[in-house]
Amino acid sequence: MRYVQVPKEIRSQDLKGEGFCFSPGRYVRFIPPKKAGSSSKFVPLDKLVTVRDESVKVKKGDLYRYAEIGDIDVDTGGVAFHASKGFQLPTDRPQRVKNKDVLISTVRTYRKGIGMVTDHGPDLVASQAILALSGVTDYAEGLSLPYIFAFLRTDFFVEQVWSLLNRGVYPRMDTGALGRISIPISNDPSVCSFIAALAEAIAEKERAIRARNDLLLALISSELAAEQVISEFAYSYPRLSEIRNRTRFDAAIYSREYKSKIWQVTNYAKGYRTPTEAGFVIKPGPSLEIKILRTRIDSETPKPGFYTLLIPANISEYGTMSKITWLGTAKKLPLLKRGDILFGEAGFRKGRSIVLIDEPQNTTTNAHGLYARRNDDDIAESIFFRCIFHWYRNMRLIDLMAVGGSGGHFSPEYFDNLLIPNFPTELKERIVKLYHSPTEELCAPPSLAEFVDYHRRRNDGLGIWQLEAEMRRLEAELSLVLEDVIQGKSVRLPWNG
Repeated sequence: MRYVQVPKEIRSQDLKGEGFCFSPGRYVRFIPPKKAGSSSKFVPLDKLVTVRDESVKVKKGDLYRYAEIGDIDVDTGGVAFHASKGFQLPTDRPQRVKNKDVLISTVRTYRKGIGMVTDHGPDLVASQAILALSGVTDYAEGLSLPYIFAFLRTDFFVEQVWSLLNRGVYPRMDTGALGRISIPISNDPSVCSFIAALAEAIAEKERAIRARNDLLLALISSELAAEQVISEFAYSYPRLSEIRNRTRFDAAIYSREYKSKIWQVTNYAKGYRTPTEAGFVIKPGPSLEIKILRTRIDSETPKPGFYTLLIPANISEYGTMSKITWLGTAKKLPLLKRGDILFGEAGFRKGRSIVLIDEPQNTTTNAHGLYARRNDDDIAESIFFRCIFHWYRNMRLIDLMAVGGSGGHFSPEYFDNLLIPNFPTELKERIVKLYHSPTEELCAPPSLAEFVDYHRRRNDGLGIWQLEAEMRRLEAELSLVLEDVIQGKSVRLPWNG
């Protein structure tokens, strides 16, 4: 750990304070660095934030947007709310949350289950298993919830949470723990404002990614629903000839759920093609087992001569990479190229997919990754197929087609069951643009005051791929600034040269 320390000796008064418990975790502490002329100071969280404690009496017929602890994205800090009628909620006393509230999962804190609300409206509610920070105190000039949120998403915060650990128990975050965790406060209010602006801009891009994803799924569903040959689906039990033709005995692909959902494509008025007919060839990724590679070095950072490793476990719900690792080996591995579609083949994340828009350099995947490749390098067709595949996954059709336990497997031989509807050209272009819409290079915003609005306006013209790339750049910049504040260093603002 970088920020917490294990003491070399324990004072008797510390032992007494911990009830004479000798569990090592009880004595791991964050000790603020003492530096002369430091540009920041460390303050306990309970002196900086206010906690919302307002429950809502649910009306069974009313519509609410509800968030559970699992709806906080541990990779991005986004919070996805789901519309439900009151009688469908798992509790009749959820808590109220509002725009810009910071939500902390009380049981997933150590996994960075911390998000900021970017939705608006009086119908937002959340599980009581979430701690909702609703505001800040007047402790320091320039302090804001986005500033606090930025630090809560760092290892600096998570390591302090781990220091609260009792042996055999996951650390639980509640109001009583706020006084035991410190956050650095910059002595310069403009630095506080810059950190808050970066955090807000990142959150806005994450929200825009979710919105693009929801829209492309909605466009696919609405086009299929509007162009059906027969208006009503009629289920029939499988015939012997159907089973012989498929050569599969899986009950799922003969179920009412599967047949009613795939019927939306087979009954589409403009027809469909198989991936093979559309020009795609499906290939499996290489096995990276040590007995095959002979030599293998894994790295969290890029190194000369190493392969960039894109594995399905790191593909996000929205068709981006949440994490990239690197692999060193003497063995020659097959390489991915621009326009390839990478799919997850196995496990509970199978079916997640990404199109490689930029030309990858010395990049490969693993045996759990399948990739679809075209010979004509038509990247628009690749993106459209990926979006259709994503719709299949969202409809649970990938799960129904897969075989085996532990999440199942989606073999390459099943890909021609993924029928690609012949959508009108204009609609295909619109769907593709939601995923990939390049624009002019990012410029420095004119001022700190306009930073968030500048990015919010810019987001309107970007696709998911571009939004994610800009979000990662902002995250990298924010990480450097946060580390400077933690270390008590001065921060140079972009507008100050």
